[in-house]
Amino acid sequence: MSTEITRMYANAATAAKAASELREEGYGDVFVVGPPAADTPLSAIAAQIAQGRVLLADAKIYAKGVAAGHALVTVHAPFGSGAVATSILESHDPVASGMPEPEPVKLWDEAAPLSSAMMIPLLLNDPDPVSKIIGIPAVTGSNCSLSETIGLPLLSNSDMGDKGRLGMPYLSNNPTPLSSLFGLPLLKEFRPWT
Repeated sequence: MSTEITRMYANAATAAKAASELREEGYGDVFVVGPPAADTPLSAIAAQIAQGRVLLADAKIYAKGVAAGHALVTVHAPFGSGAVATSILESHDPVASGMPEPEPVKLWDEAAPLSSAMMIPLLLNDPDPVSKIIGIPAVTGSNCSLSETIGLPLLSNSDMGDKGRLGMPYLSNNPTPLSSLFGLPLLKEFRPWT
């Protein structure tokens, strides 16, 4: 597996120096495309660049710069040696190639600090990311849930009606159940402390 690193230079001499330094460092997979003759079409320049194992879509963008008189150097650096090849290419003062720069990786998001600290994307297709991180299944069918351990079913059946497990209704018609239970009077009118 290799990493493609491509840089454009102002002239063919600078590109040749960069390529020779790469070869001296042991990089054998180096391709140089210099400025073509004046009547060469862009498609032919792009095809020549693509012979260096550059994607054709990228080669079409690079071809515009080569047609303008610049030279292109492409190296396929083996895994782990891309940083050295990049530093060699950068030391020869490359010019803008026309390729859009990739978006920088955002390491910290002020709007979602917990997600940033845990390095979890904000929008997930996963309904239970925390249970997977912790290693506990979200829904279980075995006897490891608390309600099954103490002998209660996971879901209640509907034959209990509108009363709970202790026979007390879920909703009450009494607006003041605590005061009614203890026989406490309610404040019916406001009397200022005078």
